Amino acid sequence: MASKEGVQSTLQNFFLNTKEDLYLLQIDAKTLGDGLVYEVVDGSNSFPHFYGPSRSFSPLPLFAVRKAGKLSLSGGQFRCILLD
Repeated sequence: MASKEGVQSTLQNFFLNTKEDLYLLQIDAKTLGDGLVYEVVDGSNSFPHFYGPSRSFSPLPLFAVRKAGKLSLSGGQFRCILLD
């Protein structure tokens, strides 16, 4: 449910110096039920966070993933087929 701009902003703010491979996932939010929570993180914008049915850490179920794309960094911008 995050916009492309929101994804880019999150990547720039939290993952710019990451050395590991990063993947962007397109998720079917309806399959996550109550484990998906939208939280306000900067006073005005809300972002989806997945905690699982018990509201504590839970791995994301693979059946919720609809598409995945590897992210690359070029010219200070993250690129991915899912962002085109």
